[in-house]
Amino acid sequence: MKNFNLLQIIPSLDSGGVEQGTVDVANFIGEKDLGSYIVSNGGKMLTLLNRKKTGHFKLPIHSKNIFFMPFIAYKLSKIISDKHINIVHVRSRFPAWHLQIVRNKKFKTVSTFHNIYGSQNSFKKIYNKALSQVDHIVAISDFVKSTIMNTYKINENKITVINRGVDTKFFNAKVNNDDNFIYFLNKNNISSEKKIILYPGRLTEWKGQINFLKIMESYNDDQIICYFVGDDKNKSYASKLISEINKRNLQQNCKIIGHLSKEDLRMMYICADIVISAPLKPEGFGRVISESLAMKKIILCYDYGGAKDQLNGLDKIYKVSPNDQAQMRNKIDNIIKLSKSHKDNLGSVSRRHVIENFSKEKMLEGYLNFYQNIVL
Repeated sequence: MKNFNLLQIIPSLDSGGVEQGTVDVANFIGEKDLGSYIVSNGGKMLTLLNRKKTGHFKLPIHSKNIFFMPFIAYKLSKIISDKHINIVHVRSRFPAWHLQIVRNKKFKTVSTFHNIYGSQNSFKKIYNKALSQVDHIVAISDFVKSTIMNTYKINENKITVINRGVDTKFFNAKVNNDDNFIYFLNKNNISSEKKIILYPGRLTEWKGQINFLKIMESYNDDQIICYFVGDDKNKSYASKLISEINKRNLQQNCKIIGHLSKEDLRMMYICADIVISAPLKPEGFGRVISESLAMKKIILCYDYGGAKDQLNGLDKIYKVSPNDQAQMRNKIDNIIKLSKSHKDNLGSVSRRHVIENFSKEKMLEGYLNFYQNIVL
């Protein structure tokens, strides 16, 4: 095994799929007794980091103040020199610009495109381009790879696809503790008498929650309820969603739970009869898709972007033509009528699909092989 010292750079470690992946890679590399370091502004997820195996350096790398850049670049140069770093992996756009002014680049540079990002105007395109000005690029899906190749005219050989991975041991369909599960149900007033639609995802416009309300309006009975769960830091959008629910008289059929811990989210998946992923624009990779499939749940997804890659090879029941609400409604109705044996069979196939293609273990082995192949 080739030895290397890896430094990952990310704005903060508060929450999110990118942050979780960064921590997973850092812990995995550290446990292999290879050099593992992170630069970030810190955050709640530091508690998930094995500090005996991974070093963390707190810098205001989250700041977009250009006057901080020389100071941060100097600090980065010192860390790279002191820790004999030979691979620097930057995982966000603005921090990527710091690499442009770090001197003595006796190391390989790597970036990850976690999405296709907006490139509608010249400023955005220039801002994003720092991620392409490195030695090697990781794309989190084939969709992201093909898009950035066309947008930024990147040589295909420079890009490696390493899909995001989910913890399939954690995301399983078993209730681990009956008392905790009952407490969760009572705390969140989860209905046991209705069919439950789960709509996980950050509360923000492009995730499509408000658009989905039109489908919920079409149900006149009280037998179906939709729970919206996800980061609710965007207070203006959360207020708008609440207002729309009230305006459409959907208070009994639509509930907002907001952010859940990882364990509570797992229990929410267990409760769900159907999961929805219907963003208004294609995502680079849908973590909730892989989590749902690993939990043996039927998830209805708009069939574009990274979702299309994730669903490739699975039953067409999961796939909805983008923005086709009539098809979405029909599929919900059909799924509700499926027999338990049919759903169990679909669940077994989908879980195996995730384990074989989108597990955390597969992602981590992919990164280890990638780093060893590029190290100086």
